[in-house]
Amino acid sequence: MSRPILLLLSWLMVSCAHYSPTYWGCGERVGADIAAVENDSIANFDWSKLPGVITLIDESIVGTGYKKAKLSPGRHVIEYAYYPAEFGMHPRGIIEIDLAAGHSYEFGLKLCFWCMPRKSAVWVDDKTTGEKVWGERPDWPSWYL
Repeated sequence: MSRPILLLLSWLMVSCAHYSPTYWGCGERVGADIAAVENDSIANFDWSKLPGVITLIDESIVGTGYKKAKLSPGRHVIEYAYYPAEFGMHPRGIIEIDLAAGHSYEFGLKLCFWCMPRKSAVWVDDKTTGEKVWGERPDWPSWYL
């Protein structure tokens, strides 16, 4: 009986390791330079509405299960790629953005299935101030799919 418990505890410890696929499901990527920094000194970047769309942060690969990142304030380069089935285009690009300490940012991406040619809108909102800080919001009617 102690052997299965030992195996279970070992698996739990390994599952929280940064490179473990089980850890990716935890959903939050923490930058190496902010491990011991207070919460009000970091910037939170959230793409939980589209998990898996952020592929690189500052040239570091982001695991597919991540939905958020805690980053140091300052300039960051974030790469996104979205491959929707049956849409006809694949939005992808690079975001160069200055993140402020204590602020939370949210990535947004919308597709217009009724638009011809197909359109997409990509933007980043600063949830702390309520302002758009990068990109363009959709310019089509909200009732379009």
